This record gives sequence, structure tokens and C-alpha cells, in this order.
Amino acid sequence: MGISRLSAAKRARTAAVLVAIATAATLAGPAPTASAGGSCTPGLCSQTWNNSGTGFYALKNWCRSGDGNGASTTTRPTCGTQKRDYLYPGDRTAGTKDWDVFQVDAGFCYKVYFEVDAGWDFPRTYDRRGKSTLWVKVANNGFAIVNSVRSSTC
Repeated sequence: MGISRLSAAKRARTAAVLVAIATAATLAGPAPTASAGGSCTPGLCSQTWNNSGTGFYALKNWCRSGDGNGASTTTRPTCGTQKRDYLYPGDRTAGTKDWDVFQVDAGFCYKVYFEVDAGWDFPRTYDRRGKSTLWVKVANNGFAIVNSVRSSTC
């Protein structure tokens, strides 16, 4: 049987986290955490995967404090040196850089699966059909896996 994309994502994250923990333990210091727009240790960076058939943008900086994984805003994040990366179908943001946001385009419905720490995985649907664009936070140390982007159905 084949390996599902979710289990592949979890395996990649688990392996990277174990390497990061081992490295931190070797240096006798705490493991660093990802931060909005900052540098991060591979395996501890926010990451977005595009498993849909439609491309969309990921952005570098979330710009608001106190929001959790999957939080959203209709105000485009513009803080710091904001960068964006277009994710074609099958693409993902680099696991060595911290990408804290993905863009849910107006007129589309996105089905997303979030993975963070054990026990904190959950699905979420962002229906923007007939509505404006939305930007969604990807938690530090977490993945947002966009499985479906559609304009006709949700």
C-alpha cells in the first residue's frame, strides 16, 4: 500500500524535529522555536503544502500576536519585509525558512488539514465564495496542508 501524504508530512516533521532536538541537546541549550518572519531551525519552521490542483500564495510574516494555528484575517499582512511565494500544485514552502501565512483567494473554498504537535491536528474549511480574500496563520512548528481549492463547491 502507498504512504498517504499526511503520514509522509508527519514523518518528515518527526525526523526533522528529532534532528533539531538532538542538535540542541548536543549544544546543551534549549531547542530554538520558529518565529514570525525570523530564521528558524529546520523542523521547527511553519510550512504550507499545496496538495490541491490550484496554486496560491504563502507569505512570510503573520504580523499579529496572540493568534493560534488556523486564525485568519481579511487584512493583508504587511509588516516587516513581507515576502510571498507562489505555491503551484504539489509545491510546499521550504522547510528551512519560516512561512507563517497562506492566502485564501476570494471566490474559492479551501479545505486544509493542520498538523502541529501530537494531539493538535485538525481539519478546517475556509469558504470565501462570494467573499473577500483571507489570510490564514500557520503555527510555528506546524504544517498547513491544503488538500482542496475549488470555486464551484465546498
